[in-house]
Amino acid sequence: MATKTYTVKTEMGNTWQVRAQVGSHQMIIDQPSAGDTGPNPLDTFLFALAGCVSTIAKMAAREQGIELRGINVEVNGELNPAGLAGKPSDDPVGFKHINISADIDTDLDDAEKQAFLDLVCARCPVHDNLLRATSVSHQSR
Repeated sequence: MATKTYTVKTEMGNTWQVRAQVGSHQMIIDQPSAGDTGPNPLDTFLFALAGCVSTIAKMAAREQGIELRGINVEVNGELNPAGLAGKPSDDPVGFKHINISADIDTDLDDAEKQAFLDLVCARCPVHDNLLRATSVSHQSR
C-alpha cells in the first residue's frame, strides 16, 4: 500500500490560541489560564489516542463480524510538569505513563474483549507512535 502523508498547519497570534484548518474542520487548542477556547495540547493528544482506538475498534469489529454496540474509551496520562516548565527533572518532559481503559459493549466475554482490545491497539497508528520511537525532525524557517 502506498505511503500517505498527513499535514497540519497551525497559526498562533498574540494570544495562546492555536488554530488550524484540518480538512473541513476548524480546530482550536488553547490554555485554560488564557482564553480557554479549546482543549490544551496534552488533552488533545490523549483525545487523539482515544479517538483512534475507538475508530479502529469499529473497523476491526466490522471486519470480524463482531456486533459492537458501542465503545467508551478513557485515557489517563501521568505527567510531571517540571520539564515543560523548564525546571530540572529526572522524569521525561512528556507523559510518564498512559493508561487506556475501554468499556466494550459487545457479547464477547472478558478474555475475548481483552484480546479484541489488544488487536485494536496493535492496529492503532497513534498507539503505535507511542510504543515505538518515531523519527521526528524540526527546523526553523
